[in-house]
Amino acid sequence: MTKKRKELNESVRAYTFILQFAINMIVPIGACTYAGYWLDTKLGTAFIVVIGFFVGALSGITSIYRITKKMTKKDKTSYTYPVVDKEDQEDDDKLP
Repeated sequence: MTKKRKELNESVRAYTFILQFAINMIVPIGACTYAGYWLDTKLGTAFIVVIGFFVGALSGITSIYRITKKMTKKDKTSYTYPVVDKEDQEDDDKLP
């Protein structure tokens, strides 16, 4: 694999992880906030939307924590870190 192709693959992988983190924060917050808003309209209250927002934020943070922990764990189920590979580190070690 050429060096440019490898750099492109690393860039795409890094952007994919960033997008995954963003989606894992936005979707739970949006869904729980909407559910809280819907409950507020049905029950005639005005505070469940705030609770829904914080539950969504907590859910998103938990999801990102689990993904990050899986990325840093070195076993069969772990993801590869998008920027640093062992091959790159070995190549860098050989440079003067």
